[in-house]
Amino acid sequence: MRAVWVRRKIIAVTLKILLFVALLFTPSTFLRADDDPGEVEPCTFVAHTPVGTLSGACTTQNIPTPGFKEYWKLTLTFDRQSAAQAARLQPDYFYDMFRSQSLEDGSSTLILPLWGDFVVKPDSPEYLAEIQATAPLYETRPHEIAISLVSAAPLTVEFLFTEHSKDFNIARRSPSAEWMIEYLESFYRLGTNRPDGFSK
Repeated sequence: MRAVWVRRKIIAVTLKILLFVALLFTPSTFLRADDDPGEVEPCTFVAHTPVGTLSGACTTQNIPTPGFKEYWKLTLTFDRQSAAQAARLQPDYFYDMFRSQSLEDGSSTLILPLWGDFVVKPDSPEYLAEIQATAPLYETRPHEIAISLVSAAPLTVEFLFTEHSKDFNIARRSPSAEWMIEYLESFYRLGTNRPDGFSK
């Protein structure tokens, strides 16, 4: 009997470990187990950007795509207080280390060191609870980011986040050399928005 009990205990602990690992390697923005491919999740946001602090409504959409580890978009529609300032945002395409973290209040931080950061809070109470359950897990992964203008009225901007399977070796915890070369070019261009370059 004791041998059976020990075996069951080992199995239970192993399952808990596997569940934790699965959560750890899932992007914190999309920790919902019941997400349907292409499902759009409404949210609100506050963003610290190259043109200042902006806010408004948003949506996130996970788009499973062959050859990509991650392929998803964040669409921002700016409120009246932010619209004039947000109009100064420019379309762009760059490589950056993307850090996401689940927070205790059910929101997520999305950090792009070369561009800015977002605090995104989903509207769904179920989604909020699931993110809260994973706080304070975070990950930092190599991404490509494309910023494009979707609409001028109301002003809407889309961020497309992609991670190619070949760009990140999880076992070595290292981006590929090819990705690093592209990142260094992005760093040279976006490392500061000071008009006179980096501070001395």
